[in-house]
Amino acid sequence: MIKLHWLLLLILFSINVQAENITSWTLTRATLSGAIKGNCLRYKLPKRFCIWASPFGGRKLTPVLDHYLPDLVVAVYRNNDENPWTEVKILLDKMSATAQEKVFPHVGSGNHSFLDAHEQQVIFKEADVLGNPGLTVLPHYFKFVLLPSTAKPLVPYFQSMVDSFLWRGLMPQALPEETAAVALGELHHVGRGLTDWGGVYPHEGTVMGQDDAKASMVIAERAADLLTNSHSYGHIHKTLSLICGEHCQASAIKENSDDTLFQLVYPEQQSDCAVLGSDESYSNKMLNEKGAYVWIVWRHYHGCADGDGIYIGETP
Repeated sequence: MIKLHWLLLLILFSINVQAENITSWTLTRATLSGAIKGNCLRYKLPKRFCIWASPFGGRKLTPVLDHYLPDLVVAVYRNNDENPWTEVKILLDKMSATAQEKVFPHVGSGNHSFLDAHEQQVIFKEADVLGNPGLTVLPHYFKFVLLPSTAKPLVPYFQSMVDSFLWRGLMPQALPEETAAVALGELHHVGRGLTDWGGVYPHEGTVMGQDDAKASMVIAERAADLLTNSHSYGHIHKTLSLICGEHCQASAIKENSDDTLFQLVYPEQQSDCAVLGSDESYSNKMLNEKGAYVWIVWRHYHGCADGDGIYIGETP
C-alpha cells in the first residue's frame, strides 16, 4: 500500500490547481524563501564541538548546531471544503468530513456558533496540522550542517474534523480540559504585553471576538500546541518528538515563545517569521473573505550532530 503522504505528493502533480489556492509546491518554495530570504532559519555558525570516543580509542568531533526548522504547516479555515491547501482538501479533508458527518451530523462551522447562527461574536474554525512538504528539500544528508527534523513531510499530525467532539467543546468528553482551562487559561494566552487575542486553553476551534485573522491565529496556536503539550486531555493527534538525536533537542511548541515562529503563507506569502501575538505577526492585509489562513511553523533546534561512538562532552 502506498503511504498516505506519498500519495499526496503524487496528487500534487496530477491536479489542476486554482490560482487562489496553495499546493505542496507553493509551501516548499515558501519554506526556501523563509530560510534564504527571511529570518526563519536563524542559523548560528558552530563555535563548539561534541566529543565522541570511538570503540578503537580514537576521538571524533561533531559541531554543536543551533537553528530553526520548518516542521509543520497549519491550515485554519471555516468549512470542511474550504481548506486552501489543495491536496489536503482533496484527499484528507473530504474523508474526514464524511466520517464526521456519519458520527456527528450538522456540526456547523464558520463565523458563528455551531449551535446558534446568530452568535456573530463567536468565531469557529477547522484546523489541519501536517508535516511540512518543504522538509524534503532541506539538506539533511549533510548531517553536520542541519540537525534532523522530528517531523515527517505530509504526515497528518492533527485534523479537527477527526477530533470533532473535543474541538467543539462538547460534553462530557471536553469536561476535563474545560475544567483545566479555568486555571491554565489565565497563564497561556496568545499575545505579548497588553496584547491578548485569546487563550490557548481549551484546545478548541471557538474564539470570542470580531477580528477573523486574530481569532484564526489563536486557533492555529492551539492546534500546533497540541502536538507537544502533555496536557491535551484526550485529543486525537500524533505527538511531535522533542528528541532529534542522542544529544539534540527540539523546542516544544509554546505560545509567546521565541522558540516557536510562524511564517504566513496564505492569504499572502511572507518570507519572515514571527511569534504569534507579536506586532510583526499581524497586519490588516491578512483579512480575507474566505476566512482561511496557512502558516509554516518553525521550531528551535539545538544540540550535537550525531557522531560515532560514546558521547564524552563538549569543547569549551
